[in-house]
Order: sequence, then C-alpha cells, then structure tokens
Amino acid sequence: MAGKRVAKFQTKKCAEIVYGDDDRISRLPDDILVNILSLLSLKEAVCTSVLSSRWQNLWKHIYRLNFDPHVSLQKGTQQGFESCKEKRKKCVKWVNSVLRKHKAAILKDFIIRLRLSRKFQKDINRWIEFAIVRHVQRLELDLTTGDSSRFNCSLPQELLSKNTSSEIDFKPLKVLCLKSVDVTEEDIKFFQSKCPMLEELVVDRSLKLLNVEVCGGPSLVLKHLELTRCYNLKSVKVSAPNLTSLTLQKVECLLLENVPRLVEVSVCGVDSEVSAKDVLSAFACCDFQLEILTLEMKGFEEIFSSTILQLPKLKKLVVFVTGDESFNFGNTYASYMGLTNLMKAAPNLQEFVLNMQYWDASKHNFGGYDYIQSFANRHLKVHSFSHHHHLKVFKFCGYCGAWNQFAVLEYMIEKCVALEKVLIETCYDKLYSCASLFDKLYRYEPKQYFEEKRLKELVPQQIELVIL
Repeated sequence: MAGKRVAKFQTKKCAEIVYGDDDRISRLPDDILVNILSLLSLKEAVCTSVLSSRWQNLWKHIYRLNFDPHVSLQKGTQQGFESCKEKRKKCVKWVNSVLRKHKAAILKDFIIRLRLSRKFQKDINRWIEFAIVRHVQRLELDLTTGDSSRFNCSLPQELLSKNTSSEIDFKPLKVLCLKSVDVTEEDIKFFQSKCPMLEELVVDRSLKLLNVEVCGGPSLVLKHLELTRCYNLKSVKVSAPNLTSLTLQKVECLLLENVPRLVEVSVCGVDSEVSAKDVLSAFACCDFQLEILTLEMKGFEEIFSSTILQLPKLKKLVVFVTGDESFNFGNTYASYMGLTNLMKAAPNLQEFVLNMQYWDASKHNFGGYDYIQSFANRHLKVHSFSHHHHLKVFKFCGYCGAWNQFAVLEYMIEKCVALEKVLIETCYDKLYSCASLFDKLYRYEPKQYFEEKRLKELVPQQIELVIL
C-alpha cells in the first residue's frame, strides 16, 4: 500500500453541469460539498451517493473516516458468541471495502472502534499504514474486546521502521489514541521523536507498558497525556513544559518536572499497595496551579487526612471513593477531618463532586441505630473550621441514605455559605439489604419518600436541590 499513488481531488466547475432552480446544494463546488459530507457519519456520507451521478463519488473524498459499529456488535454479543464473531468479520470487510474506494490524499481523522483481537493484526497494520500515508492528523484505534488484554494487537513495527520513506510521514500527527493496543516504551519514544506536532497521547489497556518517560524542552508541544488501565505500569516520568492535562491510573512511582502549564490532573485506581499520600506528593511541584483535580482512591479519609497539597487555584474537585469501607461508620470521624482539610486546602473551590462506589453493603454490620446516633453526637461535630465562601455546586453520587452520608450533607450545607446548588444521585438499593437497621431508622416509611422528605427539610429554600 505504501507504493500506491493517492489520487488528488479535482474540483469541478459548477458551470459545467445544469441543475434545477430548486437544487441549490448541487450548485455548490465539490470541495464545499466534501466539507459538508465530512461532517456526517460515514454511513450517512455513503448514502448520498444514490442522489445523482454528481454525488456518486463525492463521499470517497471525505477527510474524516470514523468506523464505529459498537452498537451492532453489542447486540451481537447478546445474541451469542458466533453472532458477534460474524459481525466482527463483516465490520472488517466493511472497513477494507471503504478504504479500497477512498481517494482523498489527506485525512484529518481516522478512527477505528472495533472489538478486534490480534487475529486481525494484518488488517489493522494495513489500516494504520493507510492513515499514515495520507498524513493523518488524528489517529484513534479502540480495539477493546472485553476479553483479556493478552490478545491485544500491537503496532506494526515494519511500518515504524519505514520512517525514512517519503510516503511514511508521522509529522502531521497531532492526536494519537491507542486502546487495547500493546504499546511499548520504545513506541512512545518513537512517536515523541517523529511526531513534532503531537498534542495528545492516550494509551489504554496496554500490558507491555512498564516505564514511561515523556520528557522534552520547549519544542515538545504535548498538551494532554493519558495512561489508563496499563496494569503493569511501574513508573512515569514527565517533563513537558506545554502539558495542561494529565490522567494516570495505577502507577507506583510518579515524577513530575517542568510542568508549568499543568492545570488538570486525574489520578485513578490507587489501591492499598500505593498510599494516596505518596501519589499526591508527586504533585507538590504544581499544586498551586491546579484548577481541576479528579481522585479515585479507597478511603476518602486518606486523601485529605493531612494537608498534603495547597490548592489555591482549584476550581473543580471530583473524588471517587471505592470499596465497602464507604459504609463503615467508624471511619466517619477521619472522613470528616478529611473534608475539613480539603476546604482549607482549596479555599477557592467552586464545584465539588463526591462519588461513592460500593461493592457489597450486605457484608457490613451497622450495629444498632441508637449506638450510631450516639457515635455521631460524640464525634461528628468535634473537628470544625471557618466557613467556605466560594463553593457553589455540590454533587453527591451514590447517596443511599446512610447516616454518615447525611452528615456529610449537613456539613457541606452548614459550612459552604455560597452554595447555590446541591445535586443528589441516589443509590438506595445498595444499602437497604440491612433491613433490621433501616426498618427502625425509617420507621417502615417508604425509603425513597422518607429520604427525599429528609433531604428537602435539610436543604434551605435558597439552595436549589436536584434529586436524580
């Protein structure tokens, strides 16, 4: 395919063809019609070929190719493995057919979202080469199958070794997104050196990625870096003066240097083997500049148990609390201290999203209602601080009516004097397996009605309450 010449698009003159007075669209030049078709989905663009002989070949010159039949593949999965297998083969044939007919010399976007394993490696290699030969600017391969990542495809090394060829030019590439594609440290170094315009790099579900270094001077234009579900990833070192957004998941060692423009950070999947304190300490070099921070960790109290960071410019905070300990009322005092430290560390915070994710509430012993109330009265109001004057929106996801969750709401409403909106995303079914406790707590009233009534009584009228 590398030796195949790519046809250049020849614009037709409108005067050569006569159209009816009401057909104003067909009077437009071909290049404008191609721009319009490029904004449609691929299937919609192909369907225009039946309009007239003038339109028959226009779609072949669109500069955006997006192959995304995930919906039909999901239906095939429900119908059975063989059905899904046949649909995958049909999708591969569909891609190959379109590429054989396509004639554009330049591609802006080339996106493949197909659930394919290494069985289709040869096809994938041809697709990547097709895009690179056409000087693609955005290359996205999402081959997530839902199966083990052991069957991931890899990047075609023979193509990467052809970089001296005049037709194989990676320089125009600005966005590279690889999901369920095995990427190595050498591959990342290659793209750093051969793609001087690369602004966004996303790698997801690559088991071969162990140690990553993304380092460079002012010439490194990378703005967004995302490394997620690379479960064997050990260390990440980043020195990128133009980086504005960083997303990491399950990394043991993180070193940041020279990131003066970094304003958005997401750290997900931190487990018990790596403490939150160790991870957050890596951002000490840029905490004063962060504006958006997303954290996913096992215990909320660990995240802000001490003032690890100072976040004077932070505007939005999203915290995912995972694990069953979210139900453990014994941790509430530490969690409450964590909230206090958070409010102190981020005095200009405007939006706070707290998302509780549970595994199995039925495993926990919540004790008697009277004991819980006694514990709350003794410990909940001990640790206090002055009011927060900038938080306007508080969203609580995974709310199921537990007393300690209600106490968090009380705390936020009392302390955040500028609060304008409270959003509650309920999740009652996670906790109501503890019938003996909640029958007494709710006095046999319908749980949803009771909880909504309690929330409406808690939230002042001047604050908008939205229960989802």
